[in-house]
Amino acid sequence: MKWLFLFIVLINAAFLSWHNFIQDKPQVSKESVYGPPVSEKIYLLSEEVPVTGLESEETVARQESFEVAMDRAATQVEGSTESAFCPHVEVERQVEKEQIQNALDDLAWSYEINEISGKRTKFWLYVAAPETQAKAREIVKELTSKSIDSFVINREEMKNRISLGLYSSVERANQAKSRIEELSGYTVNIYEHMRNVSLQQIKVGQPIDEKDWALFVSQFDLTQMTIKVEKNPC
Repeated sequence: MKWLFLFIVLINAAFLSWHNFIQDKPQVSKESVYGPPVSEKIYLLSEEVPVTGLESEETVARQESFEVAMDRAATQVEGSTESAFCPHVEVERQVEKEQIQNALDDLAWSYEINEISGKRTKFWLYVAAPETQAKAREIVKELTSKSIDSFVINREEMKNRISLGLYSSVERANQAKSRIEELSGYTVNIYEHMRNVSLQQIKVGQPIDEKDWALFVSQFDLTQMTIKVEKNPC
């Protein structure tokens, strides 16, 4: 009996020790697989979003890309503005001024026209003076019969020369010279000199870019009709 009682006491002691050991062991909590939903405040466009310093890299990158795009767009707009200009065209003949003026009116471009006086190179066509004034008149009569305008000059230094007209460009002068020589058989001379004439200045009063200006001038032969074309800053 004594040994049986001792055996039971030892078993109870062992059981109590094991039970206390199990209770003292810390419980490890398992973290949920799904995190709780996070509420985020919505801001109006007029409100300033507070900086928390916790923005994700994706958000920062997206913001930087947007800023770069806006800077590029601003640069393009600034560049296009800087490349625009206010054209200035100068012509001599009234018919040329009216052609340009009508084209500007069709496009509704603002402009102003001023008439000034200036020196221009002129090319005078003439037939050398014959021996007598009577002979000069005969030549004029012959030229008139072939639809060539001419007249006899009476000034001393050019007396009896037959004038055939005044031209604003050497190209036109050479074309007229060839035509008259072919029709009349007479030798035609060209005299280049400076002469005071009335000039028409046409100034566009709004910025025009290269593309629109190229389309505009394609309507005319500016190399033949204009004296000067400038692309002035507005």
